[in-house]
Amino acid sequence: MQVKLHPKNTFTIIMVVGFLYLAYLIFFESGDGMPEIDVDLKDVISYAVLAIEMGGHAVMKVNEEKNLNAAAKGLTDEGKEELLTRADLISNHLILDILQRFPQLQIVSEEKKSEFSEREIEPYRLDNYAVWQSVKEILDKIPSRRLQLSDVRVFVDPLDATQEFTEGLTEYVTVMACIVLDAEPIFGAIYRPFFNETIFGLQGFGVITSDGVRLNPIEDSKTAKKVVVSRSHAGKVKEIVEKVYGDKMNIEPAGGSGYKTLRLVNGTAELYLHTTAIKKWDTCAGDAILRTMGGAMLDLEGQPLRYSSADPLLNKKGLLATVRNPYSYLNKFQGIQIL
Repeated sequence: MQVKLHPKNTFTIIMVVGFLYLAYLIFFESGDGMPEIDVDLKDVISYAVLAIEMGGHAVMKVNEEKNLNAAAKGLTDEGKEELLTRADLISNHLILDILQRFPQLQIVSEEKKSEFSEREIEPYRLDNYAVWQSVKEILDKIPSRRLQLSDVRVFVDPLDATQEFTEGLTEYVTVMACIVLDAEPIFGAIYRPFFNETIFGLQGFGVITSDGVRLNPIEDSKTAKKVVVSRSHAGKVKEIVEKVYGDKMNIEPAGGSGYKTLRLVNGTAELYLHTTAIKKWDTCAGDAILRTMGGAMLDLEGQPLRYSSADPLLNKKGLLATVRNPYSYLNKFQGIQIL
């Protein structure tokens, strides 16, 4: 028996087989069962900035309510309590809600997803458009760059300096986001909600404020001879700095890694030194900004911090940060037991 295929049916069969093969290539040959998503880095940056400003406004609102519900969430490596407040959780909820509009985006946050209902969160939402308009003109200047979304990680700290926040020391409070590509932080944003100030840093573009002011390192002669250290995790920093600098460098305890980074950026401190363990969501945004300015954050063994999924989230090797060449500072500490 001879079977004859109608040309129209033949075309239909070819099309069906073609679509099935294309689906196989997309969903199975890719290795993870999901297609690659191509995004513009500029779009991810825009949502990251919107997210931290939204989270920061919520932090201020919770603070106004005087209902922090502060509680210990665990102990640091030094055995000190780490605090958690409603502001941390609400800020985190709002930030994740915005960033998760990118399917498959890898988000690394200090806090786990909260159990707040939409009704509980709604009073803390600001008008997205109003928040967006405040920085849109600045972000529009960022050049486009296409990336595979699977190559991108975003580190989030929904409330840096929680301890100081509970003490009413709001000048130290920041909200931060950092975009990582291939283990390297390429974009960082630090928002000071109680001062309505945001600083962005993108490699190859520069560091700029939400007011449109471009920032460069302050001249060495105009930079304060000061080392900023942690208020609550100072370790033996004071002893080490005195051995190296004597009375030529002042030491100032300050809260929050984000705040201490900003002190380097504005030239009111020359060095940020930390000798105990620190989480990478505390460092990522500041690291990106400092690298953009020609400086960096190094661990105290002299290695740049790495932020890939294969790298630990806890840096146990201390921290040295500056807007200048960090190795020139690290060399001064050679021969001194730091860790």
